[in-house]
This record gives sequence, C-alpha cells and structure tokens, in this order.
Amino acid sequence: MAQAAARNYLQVGKESYSSYLRKNMSDIGALSGDQKWRLPFPELFGESLSQVLDAAAADLASAFTTLGRGDRLSRLVVIAAKSQWVSAQYAPYDDESGLVVVSDSLAGLCTSYCQHLSWELAPIFDTTSFLKLLLRLAAALFKGTLVGDPARLASVLRYHHINRRAHGVATVLLTQQDRRNGDGNEHHNEGDLFLLMTIRFLLGHEMAHHALAHHAECSQSPEQESQADFLALRAGNLVNAGVMKKHASDVPFVREQWLEDAGEFYGLVSAVIGMLAVQSLEEALMVRRGRTHRPARERAARLIELSLSDARIHEHERALGRRDASFRRRIESERNALQSLTRSLAAATDKAADFRASPANFDWAGLPTAQVVVPGEDHLREVARLDGLLSQPDASLAAALAHSPLHDGALYTLAEDTRQAMRAWKVPDATIRTVHDETTALAFYTLVHFIRTASKAYGLSGKDLHELPIVAATLLSRRLAHEE
Repeated sequence: MAQAAARNYLQVGKESYSSYLRKNMSDIGALSGDQKWRLPFPELFGESLSQVLDAAAADLASAFTTLGRGDRLSRLVVIAAKSQWVSAQYAPYDDESGLVVVSDSLAGLCTSYCQHLSWELAPIFDTTSFLKLLLRLAAALFKGTLVGDPARLASVLRYHHINRRAHGVATVLLTQQDRRNGDGNEHHNEGDLFLLMTIRFLLGHEMAHHALAHHAECSQSPEQESQADFLALRAGNLVNAGVMKKHASDVPFVREQWLEDAGEFYGLVSAVIGMLAVQSLEEALMVRRGRTHRPARERAARLIELSLSDARIHEHERALGRRDASFRRRIESERNALQSLTRSLAAATDKAADFRASPANFDWAGLPTAQVVVPGEDHLREVARLDGLLSQPDASLAAALAHSPLHDGALYTLAEDTRQAMRAWKVPDATIRTVHDETTALAFYTLVHFIRTASKAYGLSGKDLHELPIVAATLLSRRLAHEE
C-alpha cells in the first residue's frame, strides 16, 4: 500500500541535487545562463536527493537492527517529494507498510543552517587534521562558543521562504566555498559533516515511527514524538560513531570513547538543526494545519534532557562507583552549549518565518555578502522589494491592488468575506471549497497558484501576473489563518 501511495507524489528525479536546484533558480530568474553555480558539499550531493536518502536509510536500518528495532523496516518506503508542503512525514498503512515523504526544500533549508554553523566554526575547522578538528571543536564546546549571529542565518532562510512562497520551488543561497590554505589544499568541509547527520536524524525520526509502530500524528502525540526523536538520535549516533572511527583509524592515541562521545554530541547538534528546519519550513509555508511535528524548542529541550540530564551523570557514577568530575564537566558543557545553540538558531528561525504584518521591513542589509554567493543583484533586489511589500498592513496590501482587477476581491477580504473575495477573483467554486476546508492543510504557494490561475482570465500577464496574486494571497491568508 505504501508503494501505491508513493505514486501519488511528484518525486524528485535522478539528476544531481545541485542540478535540480540550479534549474529551479534559473526558472525563477535568479540565475543567468552564464552564471556559475553549484551547491556546496559535492561529495554528498553529487548524486540525486533520492539516492542520498536511500543511502542514509540503509545506514539507519542497520543501526535500528543493532538496537533491536529493525523488524518492521523492510516494508518502509522512502521518497523525496517535489514541491510538497510537507517537510518530512510518516504515514502508516493497514498492511503494516509505511511511507516516509521528505520535501525537496528540506535538504536545501538544512544546507543553510549547516553552512551557517560551518561559517561560525570556520576557525575551529581550519585544519586538514581530523584529530585537530576534534580537539578544536571540543575546546569551543567547553568555552560555550558554538553559536553565531542569528541575523545572518535569518536573512539566508528568509530568501528561501520568499521564493518558496512566491514560486513554490526550492532554492538555496550558496555560501562562499573553497577556502584554501597556503599550499592550495582544501580544508575539511565541516558543513558536510553536520548536513549528513541532520539528514540522518530527520529521516531516522520518521523511520523510528514505523519501527515503533506509531499511528498518531506527531503533532498530536508528544510522547510518541519524543520516543521517535530519541530512537533516531541513538541510531544516528551509531552511524556517526562508525564514520568517525573509520576516518580516525590511522590516527594514533585517539580513544574509541572519544569518538563515540563526539558522535553523540554532533548528533545532538544536528538533531536541533533538523527540528528547527522542519519548524521553519512549515511556519513559513503553511496557512493552515501545517505543523506535522511538535515545536522545535519543545522537542530540542526534551531530547537534550533525555540525553544530558543529571540522571545520566548519576547513573554513570553509580556504575563507576565514584564521582567523575570530568564526565560531569563534559555533560554540563554540552548541555549549556546546546541550549545556547538552540536559542541562537531558534531566534533566526522565528525571524525568518514571520510573515505577519509588520511596520518594519526585513533587514536585508543583514545578508552576509562576504559569506554567501548572491545569485544576481536584480533578482535579490526584487526579492527584497517583494518581501517589504508583503510585510505591509492589510490596508497597504489592498491599496497595492487598487488599480487592478483584483481590487474588489481585496475589499471583500478586508470585510472578512473570504469566499466572496475568491468569487470576485473568478476562482472556481470547487477550489473555494477546498481552500475553506479546515480539515485539510493549505500551503501559501498553493493559494497563490489558485489566484494566479484565475487571474489569467483578467488578462494579467508579466509582472502583474506574478506579483498581484502574491499580494492577494497574503491578504487572504491572514484571514484564513485567523479563521482556523
């Protein structure tokens, strides 16, 4: 049944993920034909997104089996879906099969989070020695410096959300790459490390629901959500530790326990990133019923507590038979660093996904041009202008439609009559019923598509056909969200 259900989704093809995103960027005018553009992490994304997910699923299945939770996984189907509102979701079926759907946007959004962290940690990872890399990260962790300016990340996330709301396609702002040392050798790409672990956690969470035979929606069951998070973390940690041991096999004096501890901490960092990416995507894109998971702060706090609680310290010391000051310092420093990291990244997530009316436009001056590859000045200027317009109060949005065929519908919307507004925009009755069905999810860009399709009857074209339906959808979505 899961295989049949998977055919109902428009799936990402077999082309490389970098090529896939490049086509999306070109289609919306973000790239000219002669612009060189490739997603970072060539080692990871030289293949298609579906192949990356398949490889991660195979690694996780082996880890679940080691943990005694692999019995049900043979009937699990994993797909990468194109332009779907869902971020990552598991659906069970009566024949005990299950379907995991991962959005094409989610991997790109996680890229932005991981590259931000990579940029902030660049001085630590400025080495070709894996051992030095571990030691420098441990020092930063102990000092509590594993955070950066949230405004930088917020601007990069906002770019993705604006394009997804307006065009319905996944896009990414690239980071500057190929930092080199004096002899011309590339440094370790630490973003690669965090991204692959983040993908493992996100996929592992959905796989864990199947392994644990969960049937309730994540957002409705905090206990099942925590169970899936913790099992995904344990499975991911097994994979992460194995990878680290492989890389450090020829490095003398590296204890296996150090690598296991590092793999666990990296796993927790990546889990926090994954949780925030899911929340960011769903808050930015959904008008109604968009949350498939519990709030990221709540999930992260619960997972950190399960993993790094005082109870764990006491259990460790009971088994050891004495007080262990070094273990206490490690757990406490990791807990403090993760809590600080969560606050910093959550602040960026909230800012980027907030599309309520605001008197102050988003601060596009915060876009770190030394950190990112701007796709084109004209395109970025248009994104910033559109963002400023859509942050205006309702009266200003209606005024922007004053000299267009969409004006009458805007007045109905201001009067809280959203159905009549859509009729004035010539949206078919069946579509109006779909939009107002409070039992179904509604994405912002789907609303734009409905209005844009109907607007063609007015003879709208070019810039008006692109922009005015987005303005109308912004006005309408605020009412629909209030009605929920």
